[in-house]
Amino acid sequence: MIFIINAVALYASFSLNQMLAVYWGAVLPVFYALVVAPHVLIGRPDMPPATITRILADKWDNADDLTAYIVKHWMALASPTTSWKKQLNSVILYLTSFLLGFVYFLKEMFAGGIFMCMVGYVLYQMSLRVDRPRSVYGNSDFRDGSDSEFARKEWELAAMSIVAFSDLYPDDRPLKESANKISEDSDVQLLLAKYRHDHGFGRVA
Repeated sequence: MIFIINAVALYASFSLNQMLAVYWGAVLPVFYALVVAPHVLIGRPDMPPATITRILADKWDNADDLTAYIVKHWMALASPTTSWKKQLNSVILYLTSFLLGFVYFLKEMFAGGIFMCMVGYVLYQMSLRVDRPRSVYGNSDFRDGSDSEFARKEWELAAMSIVAFSDLYPDDRPLKESANKISEDSDVQLLLAKYRHDHGFGRVA
């Protein structure tokens, strides 16, 4: 839906001769950056970090590290079935923003060009964060740690955070199913055995 609305707005911006039509394509990226991006970039958990740590400490030895990662990527972890869609939307819209910024510069609309480049940067950062735990978990370079030891460390945190997030909402079926699926990974089972008090084998209780 975002793709269709964005395409129509861009078509109107470049095809209509009305004075304000050139700004129509900017409406959706700006709206998305103002409404959705803050929840992703600022990290607004539904419960205090101290509460998260207390709940996780009952089962995890690295509760503090998991809390920091979960708070940072709260929206992605809370919406396991739609986070990839938000990532796709943010990619489409940051490309649109940079395109419009370039067009505005060509038209000597410098203030608009600078503003749209700023919007594009915000949406670019959102695209990196909104589905990061699952993107990192599914990335073989992070799993292998071929780029750096920090990549492997983030892979471990990403995998464990998906499991740990279900401990915060034990009655949420989609979160539980996501955690159980990841728990079947042999590499993740080794992490659960190391950091989880119950050794974490099998399905998440």
